[in-house]
Amino acid sequence: MRICHIGLNYKTAPVELRERLAVPEAEIQGILQQQIQHDAIREAALLSTCNRVEMTLVTHDPDAAIALAHEWFAHKAAMPLSEVITHLYAYTTDDAVRHLFAVAAGLDSLVLGEPQILGQVKASYELALEAGTAGHILHRFYQSAFAAAKRARSETSVGRQAVNISSCAVELAKRIFGDLTDKTVLLIGAGEMAELAATHLKANGCTEILVANRTLERARKLALAFEGHALTMGELPQYMDRADIVISGTGASTYVLLPEDVRPAMKKRQGQPMFLVDIAVPRDIDPRIAEIAGVYVYDIDDLQQVVQGNQKSREREAEQAKVLIEEDASVFLVWLKSLESVPLIRGIQQQVEQARLDEMEKAKRYLKGLTDEQQKAVERLSKALMKRFVHPTMQTLKTLPDDIEGDLLMGAASRLFAAEPVHDTKKKDKLRESDEHASG
Repeated sequence: MRICHIGLNYKTAPVELRERLAVPEAEIQGILQQQIQHDAIREAALLSTCNRVEMTLVTHDPDAAIALAHEWFAHKAAMPLSEVITHLYAYTTDDAVRHLFAVAAGLDSLVLGEPQILGQVKASYELALEAGTAGHILHRFYQSAFAAAKRARSETSVGRQAVNISSCAVELAKRIFGDLTDKTVLLIGAGEMAELAATHLKANGCTEILVANRTLERARKLALAFEGHALTMGELPQYMDRADIVISGTGASTYVLLPEDVRPAMKKRQGQPMFLVDIAVPRDIDPRIAEIAGVYVYDIDDLQQVVQGNQKSREREAEQAKVLIEEDASVFLVWLKSLESVPLIRGIQQQVEQARLDEMEKAKRYLKGLTDEQQKAVERLSKALMKRFVHPTMQTLKTLPDDIEGDLLMGAASRLFAAEPVHDTKKKDKLRESDEHASG
């Protein structure tokens, strides 16, 4: 089995393409279940965030699996494959493992070391479990990635005092206004990113925080925590003119702020600037709003300028974290390599057991005078001898090096024992819906 990782991120694709490919959580399970209907795909998981959309596949045919993933990306984007494929990367096995480990540790994030991505990777794994598309290999893969990320964060400083998208948005606002003291902030959406933004804004002197959300109760909860005021989405027009800073990060599939929502507010503000940051993908704020005089609109890609300045001090820690990631990835790859020999091990075991049974059958003509206990003792002896005989080979096949030597050893073992690999006849792996999953 091989692991393939296909996708795009903020480094390879602009926000206009990423928002086309963004997948609502409610749709992910259905997509995964469709993917494993293909013969080439045994297990599947999908990660969709504002900065990346990536599909992880377990397959016996990497070329076919990657081609199927490419087709899905093109279909989802409603664009010709020739246009989408230039933005996609496709990693197999070693590179795929290292990539996901780095993603989980925040080493591939727009904001180096940002902690939110680990929770997002865990959520993608949980969705694959619920969809029935994560089996033995993905379970081990993701648990190893989580452990590697935890180690990278605990043994280096890459995750300490981490900046995040929300803090970068606040930093950008400070560049526009200079001092944020006494500024009024409007948060559209009441999720984790909005809470982080409110924390940073309050710390920088903002005195009034308005929170608008589709669910008023969530808006009230966040507003209460920061002594702010909760709004329904329908109340936005009557409060827009009060906002100096607007930060929007909802899960809406269409724009929540249009030019006609902002123009009347700007007339009331009489020339006072308004700063809007869109941290959602798909975007919440219609880009045409930037054409209105006095309005400054930034999306998540614009935050890269802020990030580049903030993360230079983190690069040394990131290099140390990469060393740890490499160590943990190597351990997982050894385990994955061992799975390649499982069918051959199964074939040798069957071959040896059949030989033992044949010889026992021949010996029975000479063992007629033995008691039942003696016959059982001979049976145990034959099994013990065969196990002792094949043990060195079994151990070697379970710990094969991940290079040409490993392939040569498999070929030699197959020929010496005259055994053929025995593959699982089931098309899909049975999920580990057991304590092993619960422990993750």
